[in-house]
Amino acid sequence: MHSLFCATLTLMLSASPGVEVTSLTGTTVSGQLQSLNQGAIQLKQGQGDQQYPLAGVLNVRFPQNRFQRTLESPLIVRLADGSRFPVQNLKSTEQQTALQGEQTGTLTVPTKAVTSVRFGTLNSDLEKSWDKLLNSKHSKDLLVVQKENVLDYIDGVVGNITEDRIQFFAGEDEVAVNRERVFGIIYFRPQTTETTPFCSIKLTDEGLLQASNISYNGTQFEATLQSGARTRLSPSVIANLDFSQGKVRYLSDLEPRDIEYTPFFDTVWKYRRDKHRDGGPLRVGGKEYSRGLYIHSKTLLKYRLKNEYRHFRAIMGIDDSVPGIGFVYVEIKGNGRTLYSGNVKSSDPPVDLDLDVSGVRDLEILVDFGDNLEICDHLDLCNARLIK
Repeated sequence: MHSLFCATLTLMLSASPGVEVTSLTGTTVSGQLQSLNQGAIQLKQGQGDQQYPLAGVLNVRFPQNRFQRTLESPLIVRLADGSRFPVQNLKSTEQQTALQGEQTGTLTVPTKAVTSVRFGTLNSDLEKSWDKLLNSKHSKDLLVVQKENVLDYIDGVVGNITEDRIQFFAGEDEVAVNRERVFGIIYFRPQTTETTPFCSIKLTDEGLLQASNISYNGTQFEATLQSGARTRLSPSVIANLDFSQGKVRYLSDLEPRDIEYTPFFDTVWKYRRDKHRDGGPLRVGGKEYSRGLYIHSKTLLKYRLKNEYRHFRAIMGIDDSVPGIGFVYVEIKGNGRTLYSGNVKSSDPPVDLDLDVSGVRDLEILVDFGDNLEICDHLDLCNARLIK
C-alpha cells in the first residue's frame, strides 16, 4: 500500500500541467505544458508535441488552478517594477529585504526596489485612503498608522525592519516602533523609467510578478524578476502567464478617463476589473476568463487611446452566474463614431468582438438598460484588449 501511494504521489507531482495558450489573433490551443523558454512554448497535444513561438503568444492560462487566499493574514509587498504579492515574513536592512511567501518562496531583493509594505488589513473604508497615499507625491518615507477607520502618517526615514520592530528616523529622533502598531510603510523612491516586463506572472493568491525572464523545465518554473530577484514556482500556484506587454494592452490595465453610472434601483453595481461582482472569475459561455471587465447597466466608460492601437477584441456576454434573464444594450464608440451596437441577452451565445480602432483617440463603452430594467444585467467583456 505504501509503495502504491508513493508511486501515485510521484505521478501526480510529475504530471505536466494542462494549459490554454491564446495567440495575438485570438485563437486558443490546449495541451500539456512540456517546456518554456525565451523563444517558444512546447505543448503535448495528442500523441505529438507542438512548439509555438512566444512572439505570437498573448497569454498562457492554467484552467485547473483556482484563486485562493491564505488563511494567515499576509503582508502585501510592492516593488518598483510593478510586482505586488503577499508574504508571511519580512526582514529588511538598508541594503536588502528578505521576503518569505507561501507561493513565491524565499526572495531577497534590494531594499531600494521595495516601494511599500502593507501590514494591516484593508476594508472598504481604508482602501481609498491607502491607495491615495500610495499614489501621492512625497519627499520622505511614510510610516502609516490606523486610527479606527482613518489612516494617518508620519514622514521620515525607515531603517531596519525586524520581526517585531521598525526603525524609524523622524527628524533627529530615532524610534523603534512596534510593528503591530503600523498599518504600512511607503518608501520615497525617485522617479525611474519604467521597463516593459517579458512576462507578468499572475499567482493564485492574487500576487503579480513582473519578470524579465521565465522558463519551465518540466517540473518547476524559474523566474527572474525585473528587480533582479530569482524565484522558483510550482505550476500549481500560477493562474496566468501574460506575454502581452509591448504587443497588447488589456482594458483592465487602463484607468478610464471618465466613469458615469446611473442605477435603476438603489443597489450600486460598480464596474470591476478582472473579476466578477462576487470577486470570482468572469464566466461566459461555460468558460472562465482571468482578464476582462465586469460592467453593469447603466455604465459608461471612457478611455483615452491616443491613436496607438489597431484592434479592440473581446468576448462579450451576460455572466453565467446569473439566471437567463439578463438583457442589456451595448454601444461602443470611437471618436464619437459607433463601432458596435446591439442587444446582449443571457440566452444569446457569446459575441466575439473584433473592432477596428485605427486612428481612435477616445473609446466609449456604454452598457445600457435592456427590457428587464436592471435585473441580472451583469455584462462581461472577457479578454478585452487593445492590439497594436
